[in-house]
Amino acid sequence: MKLLHLKEPPLEFGGGMRHPDIRFGLMDYGPLDYGMDGVPKRIRLGIVGSAETVEGVARWIETCATGFPAKESRQPNLFPQFPGVGFEQTFRCEFVTSDELQRVLPPREIARLVAVPGQREMTRAVVETIANEIAALSERSSKPDVVLVALPIEIIQRTYNARDAAGGEESDVKEAGSDLDFRGMLKSACMRLRLPIQLLWPTTFDPSFKIPRKLKESSDRRTQDPATIAWNLLTAIYYKAGGLPWRLARDARQLRTSYVGLSFYRSLDGEHVHTSTAQMFDERGEGLILRGGRMVESEEDRKPHLTAEDAYELLRNSLRVFKDQHGHWPARVVLHKTSKFDRNELDGFHKAVDERDIDYADFVWVQKSMTRLYRMGVYPPLRGSLVRFDKDQALLYTRGSVEFFRTYPGMYVPRPLMLRCQALGQPLQHIAEEMLALTKMNWNNTQFDNGLPITIAAAKHVGEVLKYVGDEQEIAPRYSFYM
Repeated sequence: MKLLHLKEPPLEFGGGMRHPDIRFGLMDYGPLDYGMDGVPKRIRLGIVGSAETVEGVARWIETCATGFPAKESRQPNLFPQFPGVGFEQTFRCEFVTSDELQRVLPPREIARLVAVPGQREMTRAVVETIANEIAALSERSSKPDVVLVALPIEIIQRTYNARDAAGGEESDVKEAGSDLDFRGMLKSACMRLRLPIQLLWPTTFDPSFKIPRKLKESSDRRTQDPATIAWNLLTAIYYKAGGLPWRLARDARQLRTSYVGLSFYRSLDGEHVHTSTAQMFDERGEGLILRGGRMVESEEDRKPHLTAEDAYELLRNSLRVFKDQHGHWPARVVLHKTSKFDRNELDGFHKAVDERDIDYADFVWVQKSMTRLYRMGVYPPLRGSLVRFDKDQALLYTRGSVEFFRTYPGMYVPRPLMLRCQALGQPLQHIAEEMLALTKMNWNNTQFDNGLPITIAAAKHVGEVLKYVGDEQEIAPRYSFYM
């Protein structure tokens, strides 16, 4: 057994400059695509909600232009200011809205929706109404780039209060549950419109707004400070509008790699389990989505797995997407999965890799571990702490104390990831360093110490939406429609 600490991986921003923190990188150098052709210069934001929430969000967008001060803290790097938006700062573009990009739900319509009996029927009615409003915006001659769905409290109370939380993070399969997931259903309904959406709660534009605790009794939802809200939300909007805020910093000598995450989700009728796949290209910093075949229960461990044929088809299609995007095959493939690769999956994936003469393949089984390290003092081990047990198994802390922040930014005792490599093309330390870097690739926020790599996190989010998309319906290929 060997213990070592991995350095915090840097990210790449505008002009090829690097920084370990997303917010400081954007402040100092701008987004990765700054100066490139087709980069967003003026992002038009549609808004759908009640009169109160539409007005509040429109006012919040105007306030973002001048920025928000840093939260008072003894750790200034943890809560930096948001300096505002414009052509000379942060995203180097404008975020604008106008009356013709806004749709207000009448009070009578909101009252009708929340009075619909039954959670499933009510959720369907709310989704249909909001999707129709977004469709109206999509038909405008000058349509928005992203639509903000500013939910009124009455709808939040009905749609989120009764939401079934079955199928948690630890589950191999996202269960369908007896109730409908409003978020996943709405994103699925809007996919055909080819307009990315972003859901907002009233606490976004008014931190003093109180969400009754009875709505989410098991939730630890807390209101962030205004600067952090602006950082997270505008970063997600910039990505959904087609921008690329940052990417993995890579050495030109490194192999061209395709990172693929696999997850399972149960169909809406609960009868089948399908595979969702998120693929990330390191040199372009963008994610693409695929839908795989149905799972079967393995004879080895009685858990969901792909057949050899479905595993082959899934990775073959994934490699084809890489070829279409880059004009050549990757030199290396990395597969991340939260359950063990069984014999049939290994056979199918190896067949697809061998078919393209790809010399390097790493198949990594990733799970949160109950094994923990203890450190002298009151703080948890450093993020990046790595315990190697042998040549293909290690424990990695993706959450923990962060030297850049000089504190532990989390609330609970962190759980490390257990990495088990069932095919090893690169040294184990290299695999762990990549895993740590991929936790910083979630464009839905500016947190750089997310617990899971984007491959696994994205595949799980995709499954939450795909279960509402029929087999015959074409799915959106970009991750921005699922986050």
